[in-house]
Amino acid sequence: MTNHLIISENAGDMSYLAEELQALQKLDNTLLNFIQEVTLDGLWYWDLDAAHQWANAKFWRTLGYDPGALPAQADAWRAALNPDDQAATRRHVEECIADGSDTYHQLVRCTHRRGFTVWMHCQGLVVRDGSGRPYRLLGVLIDVTQQRNEEVYAQEVASHYGSILSNQSVYIIKTNAHGMYTYVNDFFYERFGWDSNIIGTSSMLSIVEEDRPKCLAVVNQCFTEPEVPHQVILRKPYKDHTVKSNHWEFKGILNADGQVSEILCVGYDVTLLVENLEQSKRLLDVTNRQNTRLQNFAYIISHNIRSHSANLTALVGLLQSAADEAQAALFLGMLKTSTDKLAETIVNLNEIVTANSHGNQSREPRQLRQEVDKTLEALSVLVHQSGIAVAVDIPAAATVHVVPAYLDSILLNLLSNAIKYRSPTAAPHVALGCYRDGDYLVLTIRDNGLGIDMERNKAKVFGMYKTFHANEDARGVGLFITKNQIEAMEGKIELESEVGVGSTFKVYFNENV
Repeated sequence: MTNHLIISENAGDMSYLAEELQALQKLDNTLLNFIQEVTLDGLWYWDLDAAHQWANAKFWRTLGYDPGALPAQADAWRAALNPDDQAATRRHVEECIADGSDTYHQLVRCTHRRGFTVWMHCQGLVVRDGSGRPYRLLGVLIDVTQQRNEEVYAQEVASHYGSILSNQSVYIIKTNAHGMYTYVNDFFYERFGWDSNIIGTSSMLSIVEEDRPKCLAVVNQCFTEPEVPHQVILRKPYKDHTVKSNHWEFKGILNADGQVSEILCVGYDVTLLVENLEQSKRLLDVTNRQNTRLQNFAYIISHNIRSHSANLTALVGLLQSAADEAQAALFLGMLKTSTDKLAETIVNLNEIVTANSHGNQSREPRQLRQEVDKTLEALSVLVHQSGIAVAVDIPAAATVHVVPAYLDSILLNLLSNAIKYRSPTAAPHVALGCYRDGDYLVLTIRDNGLGIDMERNKAKVFGMYKTFHANEDARGVGLFITKNQIEAMEGKIELESEVGVGSTFKVYFNENV
């Protein structure tokens, strides 16, 4: 994988990372400055798709360089980062992406312009798209050289002289092979509010319960790979009852018989770093949800209103060519129904806009049979012109809790698809029904249309821009949006289909409100 480095003091050269961070800053205009200037010694990103990297100016100043005077910035990046740490970082990131993790952390060594080593604690965030595919890494760096040097010194003293000196900037503890405290430095006592009675008790008791499995996993590594530091972030309650995140290095110490007899643990507080990363992730989640809502809104505008418009145009044509007053009155009634449905769609869209401005979209109870009937009335011209037979077996009392505009869009899309992709040889028909399945009310829409080859297309049938028939107006977004909308209401959709036989959609409405 070839990396291309982009470094600039000018925000205008920061490409789309700048735009993304600036979008976050609009939500909290103090966030970015605070992270970069107060708490961090470096900020970077890695675009996995375009293989681009970027590091901010403060990173280079930490290493003693003038960012604007670097003649070959990409070469400077590679020269600054320890080669062993480059390879380890790549492996660590690949493992994190493969196992679905959102965050990762690692200590890396960089070479200062004057030749000495600068230790950086790197905390990263894997940014994924709506399908879970990683496309970007976002990370921050903290200069922990002083703490690292103190840790190394403490470890050397422990190894050569069999004792650990008190340290007032990092936590230093020792446990026996069974996890019982055998030594705790004064700094640990002070911050966590323990006294000497902690000696001989289980070290697990001072760790937040949810983090204990992580701790046990690292302890096991100390036995399988002794005399090598193993890193982990654990949460512990402080004496003021707050819970802090701490970065720890565990190291299994061998006795004269070559057995791990104790574990040396050195740690420091990274609470602010963890909280800032979690805040960034929350802001990214908000952005992703807003993008999804905007996508749904745009689809309803372009598809649903277009369907209503086409139906109204066809009804006007039928009205103009009516044979007599009775037929004209019939078409006029159908026209009134279609305009009412269009007005309802617009009202629902306004509700979506209002909900977005307040940050939520509440679900409302709707009678499913009534909503199906209204959608069929809106499609009455298409139903009439296609000659499709429609059978509805849905109890009048069947109720679903939905975002009204989403239900309108789902019904309109699935029913119009049943008409659009009807069989050219068999008498077309579509049947609608419903049943209960646990917390779900399931709507079924079964037709005898063209069908889809599920063996070939099962994995992509609900994908964006996927079409399966040669209709000129097929755009491949309807089923994608339908799936998106039902999942936004905590439901799901399934499809059974066979070419030449037809399709059955099962729409699961979550009633666990």
